[in-house]
Amino acid sequence: MKHLAIYMVLWGFCLTAQAQEPVELDLQRCREMALENSKKLQAAEQLQQKSLYEQRAYRANFLPKISGAGLYAYMHKKMDYSIDGGYLPVYKPGTDGTLQPDVMLNPETQQPVVGADGNPVFNSYAFLPDINLELGLRNVYSVGVLLEQPVYMGGKVRSAFKMATVGKEMAEWSLKSSRADVLVEADEAYWQYVRVREQVKVAEKYLDLVTELVQNVTDAVEIGMVSQNDLLKAQVKRNEAELQLSKARNGLELSGMNLCRVVGVDLYSPITVRDSLQLGESLGVLEESDGITSRPEYRLLEKQVELKEREVALTRADFLPQLGVVASYGYGDGITLNGESSGVASFAAMASLKIPIYHWGEGRNKVKALKAEENRARLQQEELAQLMELEIAKARYNVEDAMTRVQMTEKSMLQAEENLQESRNRYEVGLEAITDYLEAQAQWQQAWSDAIDARAELRLSETYYLKAAGRLE
Repeated sequence: MKHLAIYMVLWGFCLTAQAQEPVELDLQRCREMALENSKKLQAAEQLQQKSLYEQRAYRANFLPKISGAGLYAYMHKKMDYSIDGGYLPVYKPGTDGTLQPDVMLNPETQQPVVGADGNPVFNSYAFLPDINLELGLRNVYSVGVLLEQPVYMGGKVRSAFKMATVGKEMAEWSLKSSRADVLVEADEAYWQYVRVREQVKVAEKYLDLVTELVQNVTDAVEIGMVSQNDLLKAQVKRNEAELQLSKARNGLELSGMNLCRVVGVDLYSPITVRDSLQLGESLGVLEESDGITSRPEYRLLEKQVELKEREVALTRADFLPQLGVVASYGYGDGITLNGESSGVASFAAMASLKIPIYHWGEGRNKVKALKAEENRARLQQEELAQLMELEIAKARYNVEDAMTRVQMTEKSMLQAEENLQESRNRYEVGLEAITDYLEAQAQWQQAWSDAIDARAELRLSETYYLKAAGRLE
């Protein structure tokens, strides 16, 4: 019963696999599905979203920042203070309207009388009793609104925003570069599957040819027209053809699984492709002029140089004057003096100015270091631009070479077919040995296989050229 249950489960899996609908693909559909499925592209899209939000965040630095503030404090113990009292001298208004000290004058000398302590003696004194103060900080609170606005920060806010803008543009070009990589991977998987599928057809036809020959030689051996040795030679070739067909079918399965992986379906899904390996160059591939300015990689290099320029401006801003203003309005209460308190609402404004004077060459050296980094980025851009131009030229030549190879292999295939027919006719009338006929069959199979490889190579070389020229969409 245990084995029966296992067989039933396996049979259910088989039925499920057979019930799967075949995935119908052409090149355009393959590219679309690959773009939807690519994790690399999804990561690049997330990076683009991150750069967009960063740009918006830096743009907010141009606007005033409004904040709410609140404070609460509780101190259980009250603070006691005492101001000593005593006798205070009295002043009286003078003839000029100012207060003059009412000092006692000596009648004889009309000079102020000086007491034993060395201080003048006044005619009258006022008594001030001792003052006791009690300060309470229980339930102290304040609430308010704060507004901050940078007026001039040496260009730091603007430079940071421009750097964020450059970062956003770099993320967009990086996304386009990732799209091109995904399209190249999709084209490679697609045309590889088509190529191997055609190779399977060739291997099947070659096996049919050899099998037919083995049957004919077997019949001839039975009636004594040919030797057993000829039959053995034909059987060896049939074994080789069966092995080639088995390898081709295994390759088709693997290439199909890889194509399923790229387009994002189950690895064992059946696939139906609507394209075939047509002859000739695709229209418009080599018609437009070559150039690197539309390549995402070149644009990224340009943005890298621009980013270095913004970094220089941002660092220089740290050593320029900075001016900002702050305004606030709030209400506070809870401080008691001798048990009494009174809330206060107030408005306050403050301006802050910072002027760097001397930093022992720190700012100058930092700017020079970033300038050197900027020049390094420019030199790297020039070097890689030349390599890109060389890559475009190489890709164009590869397309032209692939077209030439297609033409030559097509001619070789026609010649191999003609040679196979001629060899077959000569073998059937006894004018050619079986080894020559088997060789003609092998040449025909090889010529057809080479033609298929050449067509697939042409399709892929066109894809590589379009990517090198920045036109792969």
